[in-house]
Amino acid sequence: MIIEKQQEIIPLDSRKKIFSKILYKINFSNKKGNSFLLAVDILKEDVKKELLILTATKLEKIYLEIADNPNSERFLQYRGNALFLECIKQVSEDFLTKKYGSQIKINVESLKNSLFTKNSLKDTEILFNVPLISLINPNSPSFRSIYYPIYNFASDSFLESLIDNLILEISNCVVYFSLVNFSSVYAFRQILYKAKFLSLRNLERFKNNLNWQLYIKNYIKRPINLYNNRFDIYIFKTTGVYFRIIYANRSKEITELKNLPLLTIVVVEVSDFIVSRFDEAIFVLSKSVRFTLTSVLGQVIGLIWRGIIEGLKK
Repeated sequence: MIIEKQQEIIPLDSRKKIFSKILYKINFSNKKGNSFLLAVDILKEDVKKELLILTATKLEKIYLEIADNPNSERFLQYRGNALFLECIKQVSEDFLTKKYGSQIKINVESLKNSLFTKNSLKDTEILFNVPLISLINPNSPSFRSIYYPIYNFASDSFLESLIDNLILEISNCVVYFSLVNFSSVYAFRQILYKAKFLSLRNLERFKNNLNWQLYIKNYIKRPINLYNNRFDIYIFKTTGVYFRIIYANRSKEITELKNLPLLTIVVVEVSDFIVSRFDEAIFVLSKSVRFTLTSVLGQVIGLIWRGIIEGLKK
């Protein structure tokens, strides 16, 4: 067993550098290195960059406020969901106010019931709480409960990836909300969306494809990922945005699954059982066929050979 040296809590200024690196990458991440559909894909490149920078800045501000709290981990455990939602709300209001040209206030309940936000809030702990608390304490029990033993502590590079993913997730929530509630205004689409989405047909097709992907993620992919101890993240690189799968122990969340997501787990378990039994049956059958061919056929060939020998002796 390899015992790693315990990491000391890294100074605040060192952790702030993570956000500086992310802001630098955002300025060059103008391509996507995967086929998955993201809500931000509908935005013009300069608008998308502006939203991502706004989100990163807001998130850094929240982190600095939490870092001053001596009970930050306990605070996030009890208030993380509300703080995550408030972060999405503030970014949405700031972004839409700037782009719409007048002050916009968003109803919290309306935002909370938005499909993308609703899905994201289910993963508040791993998406929002753990990355922020791990910025303060790389050896946080919350971090280790999810990522140990694959990741023994929250290194800067790993935390950077988690924050990348969080920034993109919040931005997707903002864009999806605006897509559902503001895209009927043509002037608004002109300001935000790529030229091909000015067509109402293309816009609705994008929205339908995004909705379909969200349903698949919620009812099929997420339960399977929980079952397999996996977590999907998106990371920024100067060459683009890339999809990655990392290890994450989320056994507690499996017990909270209900209805269709729980049915997905049952189907996977039944499928695993049937496949295993089928493999066993094929193995036994193949052994039987091999035994039959080697013993029976061998005896037949032996009898024929002896018959030939006896015939030659006469």
